[in-house]
Amino acid sequence: MSILTKILAFLLSAISLLLVGMVVAFVGNTENYKQAYDEQKNLVTVMRADQATMEEQYNTQIKKCTELETKLQQQLQNMEADNNRLTADLRKAERMAQQYQSQADSWKGVMTGFEQSVRNLQASLSETQTQLDQARTQGIKDQKELNQITADLYEKIVQLQALEAERRRLLEQKKDLEEQVVTSNIPVREVRPVTPLTREAAPVTTTLPTSTDVKGLVVEVSENLVTLSVGSADGVREKMVFHVTRGSQFLCDVVITNVDINRSAGIIDLKVQQPQVGDTASTEL
Repeated sequence: MSILTKILAFLLSAISLLLVGMVVAFVGNTENYKQAYDEQKNLVTVMRADQATMEEQYNTQIKKCTELETKLQQQLQNMEADNNRLTADLRKAERMAQQYQSQADSWKGVMTGFEQSVRNLQASLSETQTQLDQARTQGIKDQKELNQITADLYEKIVQLQALEAERRRLLEQKKDLEEQVVTSNIPVREVRPVTPLTREAAPVTTTLPTSTDVKGLVVEVSENLVTLSVGSADGVREKMVFHVTRGSQFLCDVVITNVDINRSAGIIDLKVQQPQVGDTASTEL
């Protein structure tokens, strides 16, 4: 065998060993690459799954953001509408405030005049009240004078009634005397007319002691004249004073001016309230 052949054989052997080493190294590297590939593939799968999840979450967040943006835009529109409305209300309120201020200024002048009018009316009212008090005092005085005049009038009426009764009695006596004269044939004398009694010549009436209590009822009321249910048979005399009451309320006094057997009449005095039929009349309260 020649040297060249040996060299070639050696080279081939070396190349073969190199190739075998390279193949072994390649095979070893290939297994490492495959494991790494599988790991990378699994990692990619996991990352894709995470990506899908994240995309889903992202889409969800996008949807929520879109809804939130829509809601915020709606609220913004509502707030703008409210702002416009409030601005319009504010302008309207400012205009009304100006009008009210103008009215207040005008009313201020009116109130000033009204206060002056009130002061004038108060002064006039005070003067009118003074005049009314004077008129009331004068009215009470006039009422007392009227009651006194009425009492005097009824007293004169009673005296006239007594004189009329006396005149009728005398006329009846005259007639009886004339009949007796005609019967006995005695000349008739001229009978002088009876002179009416004057007020000073009127018989003096007597009253019962004030301790005697006479009670009756009001049976008739005619203006200032009151008729009672008691008379001379019950001890009533002229100028007696009866106190008219209704329950515990005092109404007036009645001064007796005319007395009958079972009835009596008088005029109202010290009237607080107009008496009515059925009220109680007593000489003592």
